[in-house]
Amino acid sequence: MKKLLLLGLTLVLFISCQQEQRYFSESPEIDSFKASISQYNSGDWEAWHTHFSDTAKLFVNSNKSISTTDLENAQKELLEYFSSYGFQDEGSFVEMVLDSDEETWVNYWANWHGVLKANGKKIDVPVHITAQYLDGKIVEIYDYYDSGIANSAIAEIEKANNMPVEDKAINEAIDSFIANFFNKQGSDSSIVSKTLANDYVRYLNDVKVASNPSELNEGMKVFFTGFPDFHIKLLHRSPIFDNTQFVHWELTGTNTGEFAGSPATGNKVKVTGLSRIHINGDGKIDEENVFYNELDLMTQLGKSLN
Repeated sequence: MKKLLLLGLTLVLFISCQQEQRYFSESPEIDSFKASISQYNSGDWEAWHTHFSDTAKLFVNSNKSISTTDLENAQKELLEYFSSYGFQDEGSFVEMVLDSDEETWVNYWANWHGVLKANGKKIDVPVHITAQYLDGKIVEIYDYYDSGIANSAIAEIEKANNMPVEDKAINEAIDSFIANFFNKQGSDSSIVSKTLANDYVRYLNDVKVASNPSELNEGMKVFFTGFPDFHIKLLHRSPIFDNTQFVHWELTGTNTGEFAGSPATGNKVKVTGLSRIHINGDGKIDEENVFYNELDLMTQLGKSLN
């Protein structure tokens, strides 16, 4: 009898050892997934793409798939509203599973936290992601979360931004911005917080050069250093529509300081340009699109863009 019991125990142990492990808390796939989350949080989209196969299908709250590029573009548009964002390590959980079809899946649960630029409101969204790996790459991913939480908060901001503002208030905000910031070469730092929204953005010839008032301050220093007599003169302004005004301006200055890494030339410059300026519902500038002929400026300095 004792021999039979020993034999039975031996068989149980043998069978148990032969059973393949189905759940994992550590694996190369988990490491890859964690890396992709970290790269998403830091905005390193180029590195993020490397974790996916070229034909990866992404299902985000939908049974219709999109590509990794589609998701990147949608996220970039969404994240413009946030001063900070990312998946939180605290309370997160990740595992890898081999299913009955021998497919490899990584499951992830976490809280997505963001802070809105416009009002400092904090947004928390629980998220569940499950990703199928094949040969070390994600081939399918399913992303589930309540999109209404962030969408509602953003809708409130958009509504506030589009509240009508009196034409007089808009003209005063733009005039103060030019006279007290640009034409005082940024010496009055208080004017930035008085006239610009927290989520202010600036585009220069279609290239974003500032995502908040502080970045505008830093970005303009190169001009204020190069042209200590930097001056903007308003030539024309359009009628106001939807809190938006187009401003035709003239820039003048003398290059007596280092400009963009080049020594002073002593040359005087005169350049005209056009700015599209939007004012939010609080009467503050939240977007500025500036267009001018950069080649004209560099030619007057005796330089080229090459």
